[in-house]
Formats: sequence, structure tokens, C-alpha cells
Amino acid sequence: MIRLRLFLKLWFTSIYSFMTLLLIPIIGVINYNSGTYTVDALSSLIYEKTAPIWFVFILQWCFSIDVDSKFFNQLITFPVTKWSFLLERAAFSVIIFFGLTSTITIPLAIIFGKFLWQGFFFTIPVYIALGGLVILGTVIGNHTLGGLVAGIFFWMMILFGGALLRDYNAILLIYQSVQRFASGESGFFAVENHWIIFNRLSYIGLGVLFMVGAISKINQKSV
Repeated sequence: MIRLRLFLKLWFTSIYSFMTLLLIPIIGVINYNSGTYTVDALSSLIYEKTAPIWFVFILQWCFSIDVDSKFFNQLITFPVTKWSFLLERAAFSVIIFFGLTSTITIPLAIIFGKFLWQGFFFTIPVYIALGGLVILGTVIGNHTLGGLVAGIFFWMMILFGGALLRDYNAILLIYQSVQRFASGESGFFAVENHWIIFNRLSYIGLGVLFMVGAISKINQKSV
């Protein structure tokens, strides 16, 4: 809890925090005032197209404090396991990310309804895969630049590679069938929804695989 309070203090005094807190309400106000977005398109824009790159930068910042400064090499001389360092920094990133996304979801959900929350939770498996890849890239590159490049590549792939990904496409909230699934209207285990479930489970599996790879890699490193 002491380290969490320290990280939150560092976050809210960093340029990342200022830029993110400034961008979130601006994007929300522009989208709402434009009147050109339906609730499904707005959910897709926020959670599937914009929030992932925010998550990448938050993860990069949280790990850069110790990894880029090489303080990690000193940190693990204390009674702390290497894998717990990864999980703790990942947990800090998730807390910050969920807090920031909630600041835009709460007011927009009041305006547009509960589908904003449903769309957010539907996209969580993509964040799991993205987070795992960023952490793996950071560990392999021994610098957060590796994680940043991997995260940006992943984000661009899901943003522009829908035609290639096909059933593994990460941007789904714009489709009516997915909207009914996310809202629970069509039944989660209906036959026509099996591909959606497989899609989400695939991203969760990727995230777990990336994290296992990151933990295995960091445990092989010597101080």
C-alpha cells in the first residue's frame, strides 16, 4: 500500500497524468457535442481504439521508474521475487488505467446508458493481451522502449488489421450481434455467439501466455 500511494503520487505529478486527464474529457465532450456517434460507435472508439494506447503508455510509465533507471537490479537484492515485481507494477498500471477510464465512463454512462460499462468490460480481454505483450517486450528488451514498441505495434494491428484478423478481430462493438452479446440480450452461450466467446478467450490466453513468457524470462536474468 505504501508503494501504491507512492506510485499514485508520482503518476499525478507526471506529464503523462496531465496529458491523459486533459485528453479524456476533451475527447468525450467532442464526441458528445458532435452528435455523430451512436452508443455502439462511441463505445468502440473509446474502449477499442483509444483506451488501448492509453494503457500502453501507463504500463510503460509504471515500469520505466525501476527498469529504465536500472534500479530494478538493486530492488531484487531485497527479499522480493522477480515475478512479484512484474505483477505489482502491472497491478499499479491496472489501477491507474481503470481509474482513468472510469472518469469518462461514469458521466457518459449517465448520458448514453449502461452499455458504456458493458462495452468496457467486454474489451478487458484485449487489455489483458496488450498488457502481457508490453510487459514481455519490456523484459526482453531490458528497457520499456521494447514494451512501448510492442504495444504500439499491437495497437496498430488491431486498429488497422481487422480484415486480416477476421474472427480474431479486436474491434467488435460496432456490430449488432456483438452489442446484443455484450448487453446479455442474445444469451452468452447461444450457438451464434460461440465465435465471440472464442475471440475473447483467445485474447485472454495470449495475455496469460505473454505473462508466463515474461516471468520465465525475468527469472533467467541474473543481477
